[in-house]
Amino acid sequence: MDDKLRVLIDLIFNTHLDTMIDCETCAKQFECLAELVAQGANTAELLPAVEEHIRCCRDCREEFEFLVAMLKADMLADSVNRNE
Repeated sequence: MDDKLRVLIDLIFNTHLDTMIDCETCAKQFECLAELVAQGANTAELLPAVEEHIRCCRDCREEFEFLVAMLKADMLADSVNRNE
């Protein structure tokens, strides 16, 4: 492998390594964080490491977005039920 390519690959995988968290650590924050985000909070302001992880990890991002969408749907249903 070309040395320049190896350096580039190493740089990609090591960027933000000191602030990165793994999927398990990230997922532990989802429930509480998703409730706050469903109510309008910004993940970057609350937990920057989780924000960074879900920005880079497609699986975690999809799981988090699904959870937020479910919570928003529940909140909307509750609102509609209260108004009936």
